[in-house]
Amino acid sequence: MKIIFDWSAVFHEEKNNWRGDEEIIALEIFQKECGFAMAKVSIGAKNSNDLLNKKYAKIGIQRQGKVDLLFSGRLVAFPVGFSNSTMEIELIAEPDDYQMKLREFSGRNFNLYRSVNKHEKERGHILFDDLFFSSNDLKNPTIFLEGDNKIFYWNMKNGELSLSDINCGRKNFDVSGNEILQNSIRIRIAREPYGVVNLKLSASWIQQEYGIIDLMPIMAREFDRHLINSFTNIKSGIENIFSEKKGYKLAHCDIREMNSTDVGETHPVLSPNFYVQENESADRKKVLFKRFYFDGKLILHWAYKQKRVEVVNIKIINSSSPGGREKNVYLRLNAIQSPKKYQVWNHFTYYGYGDKIQRGEDVWKCKSPHVSDENFEMDKWDFEQKIPDAMTDETSSSFFVKTRGKNAIKYAMQKAIALINYSSRYIEIDFCVEAKKFMAATVDDQITIRDRRFKNGFIAGKIIRTTFSGNADHRIMKFTIGCCDSDQLRNFEKLNSYEIEIADDDSKINPADIVKNIEIKNKPEEQISILSSKAARNVSELQNELKKHPTKIKVSLHPLNTSRVITREITLPSLALNVGSDRGPGEIAKSCLLDVLESVHDE
Repeated sequence: MKIIFDWSAVFHEEKNNWRGDEEIIALEIFQKECGFAMAKVSIGAKNSNDLLNKKYAKIGIQRQGKVDLLFSGRLVAFPVGFSNSTMEIELIAEPDDYQMKLREFSGRNFNLYRSVNKHEKERGHILFDDLFFSSNDLKNPTIFLEGDNKIFYWNMKNGELSLSDINCGRKNFDVSGNEILQNSIRIRIAREPYGVVNLKLSASWIQQEYGIIDLMPIMAREFDRHLINSFTNIKSGIENIFSEKKGYKLAHCDIREMNSTDVGETHPVLSPNFYVQENESADRKKVLFKRFYFDGKLILHWAYKQKRVEVVNIKIINSSSPGGREKNVYLRLNAIQSPKKYQVWNHFTYYGYGDKIQRGEDVWKCKSPHVSDENFEMDKWDFEQKIPDAMTDETSSSFFVKTRGKNAIKYAMQKAIALINYSSRYIEIDFCVEAKKFMAATVDDQITIRDRRFKNGFIAGKIIRTTFSGNADHRIMKFTIGCCDSDQLRNFEKLNSYEIEIADDDSKINPADIVKNIEIKNKPEEQISILSSKAARNVSELQNELKKHPTKIKVSLHPLNTSRVITREITLPSLALNVGSDRGPGEIAKSCLLDVLESVHDE
């Protein structure tokens, strides 16, 4: 097995011709998870000026006449050290366009997320959820890559980026106990795993409710026999009782005086008898006044904005580590907004052919020009589509009750379980082997050590760190693997089966509550009493008395411009990850690895 070093014109040279440009005295290549591989190469001493025009290099392994690419990188330091016969240079497997690769990789996953229907129940893991990321976050792609249940891996041969799981690798390499070099194995507990993760997820949005209310029947209930009436013509007064306030607008006014036929026989159309007398010797004259009745519509359009906050609390229990640490995770979604692409359907509004409106979660296209009425006339519209947005209906009083909100909860739980999975990798093992058989193993893979001294005869772990050391006499691979005591992948199966049941919060404005108070001054009965007590000499005096005491209607409306925030706390059932042992990490490590530790100490 011969190591060959060549200078390259580009970062990753496709040509498979090898020249052996430099004589390698010693070589060390190492890589950690989520990082670029580094190479320290000792080559024969020469004039360092020869290296000034060099930028890229590749390192290969020649076996049976064939050379396999092992490392490709660019020069970062030269020379690092000199001796009489050697000098040391450093290379890094970081491509020049690695930032672009990060952005493209994030973009591909983001577009994959956008291409699925976010309102459908997720079958697998949710790889990306834009409610957890701002536009600034996406400018730094590592925030997205590190935030998932997987980490990322840079290929040391070509600089390509891919996802690498926390607990298990893409490929598995078996190592037998007798292949581990003597005195090289070291076993330690790297961290204390999480026993409980307390997850708190909050969402906030502006609830925008709107509707119409007809004041006429509400005012009529304040009159005898539920008909607005008076001995004065109050039609103009009714039209002007409402002055526009913030949140309210007069949408439609059609006040009509009712005729005797409309009123009916049960309602008097004349007043009781009143009498006038010009002087004591004159005869009393009977006077009757017309009673006016009114009906019609006095419709107000109301719009209400209210900030709402929902907080979901979930406890995720890792029963395989009952004595582990407790972790609090606080996540806040981006501000949830309704789409602004389409205007919201409104009452008493003209719509022309082809106009598009949003009504609830649906988009409609006008097929028949018309002025809208109190009710949405479906026969004048064609359904276009559902709106696949975070908050489809701006009148909603609950977000997490929706499928979109439940997906956000699942994604947050997935992030919490990823923390548990990572913390469960608390046993770390270092060991060295001869490189010939294990040169292909990277931090994207896993290793299973098969030895009778381990419980069940083996222990498996994800490769965390690799180091290749080579010189004229030896080729050594040093690995660090992180092991967990249970099948952490099954944790996500538990998540997929977790049912989220949330009662809907129907705390919307009741149109009946919009009217705070109705005050009627000088009702017809009061006018009768006033005229009856008046000693009038002629009809004009009675008429003037009515003018002084007209029927007035004052409507008080609840203010809609409140700044109060409605907060709702939701506590969901705990998710118990019943995977693996019910013993603490110290006990597991002791029982699992005691023999190996004792063997190492004996050696």
